[in-house]
Amino acid sequence: NETPNNGATEEQPEETGDSNGEEATDTLKIGVLLSFTGHFAPVAEDIQNGLELFFEERDYQIGNYKVEIKYEDDEADPQVALRKYNQLKNSENIDILVGPIPSNVLYALRDQVDQDKMLLIDANAAGDAISWDLKSDYIYRVFMSNWQVGHASGTHFADVGKTAVVIGPDYAAGHEVIDAFKAAYTANGGTIIEELWNDLGTNDFASYLTQIAQANPDIVYAVQAGTDAVRFMQQYKQFGLGDKIPLTAWHEFGMSLNVDPAGDAALDVLTAINYAPTVDNEVNKKFVEAYKAKYNETPSVFSVEGYDSGQIIAQAIEQTGTKDTEELIKVIKGMTFESPRGTIVLDEKTNNPIQDFYIARNVKGEDGEIVQEIIHTIPQVT
Repeated sequence: NETPNNGATEEQPEETGDSNGEEATDTLKIGVLLSFTGHFAPVAEDIQNGLELFFEERDYQIGNYKVEIKYEDDEADPQVALRKYNQLKNSENIDILVGPIPSNVLYALRDQVDQDKMLLIDANAAGDAISWDLKSDYIYRVFMSNWQVGHASGTHFADVGKTAVVIGPDYAAGHEVIDAFKAAYTANGGTIIEELWNDLGTNDFASYLTQIAQANPDIVYAVQAGTDAVRFMQQYKQFGLGDKIPLTAWHEFGMSLNVDPAGDAALDVLTAINYAPTVDNEVNKKFVEAYKAKYNETPSVFSVEGYDSGQIIAQAIEQTGTKDTEELIKVIKGMTFESPRGTIVLDEKTNNPIQDFYIARNVKGEDGEIVQEIIHTIPQVT
């Protein structure tokens, strides 16, 4: 899966980014392990795009290191991921690993990465345990934990309605997010009327929607991913619930990857997100402009994950002047950096990003596309 926009092969611009005009004297090899085939392929593509944009802006040079990037497809399979990781480590001699997307792959890699003392920048996988029971000094998360988005959701949506039906996929991530939602929602005066659990890949939500209509809560809180989120929004509207019961949800209901194919069914859905292209800060304005110029599309939160993975690596190397893992983790732990998302602090206790979360409403933009209108900020969620 090595791509033509790899820094080793792409013709580079004259600007030398942050290299201060000094010629690279050594090579920094970054291995990237993502799910380029299957359900997560669009996510992998966006992470890759963000990472490549970051290093292209710096002429693929950080300090005195020339950056080389090698991509491998883990197929969202833990055993394939372990094999591909060993190839990257033993055959490619990588210095740093970036990825993966699903948490089951991250958990499969955890012990081997920890044993090898390989620095892993966890671009996406959000499983809670990696910040607690399975925490490693060699793994640092870029995106968020499942707990963070669930807690941020419950904290705010208790103000939208005091009774809720929650619905989510019956697997670890769904339970982690909804457990955090329930804890925050009830702590803020809300009552959960009913919990509904569906299989991943559910095509027909009619039975669940019937139960929601019968329960008649103040709000529905939904946790669905990818095409499941698209189908849920469309069927929620078709079932006539969109005008009766406000639909609140986690970040997947406020991302262009799902909102665009859902169409007008996504309008007015309230989401708790940690990024939208409409976030108002200078870093994001420049990022969105550069991303659109390079890829002719609007970036997603996954694009930001790739970009911020590059930011963490670059800042650590620039601060230490070395690619030695033990030196790098000294400055990554507790690191602060400015992301398109806002100010990020890598929590020393959990190696998880402390970051702002945004409550957003899906609305029609000036060009007729659906965008996220940020209506509230929950600052620096730990």
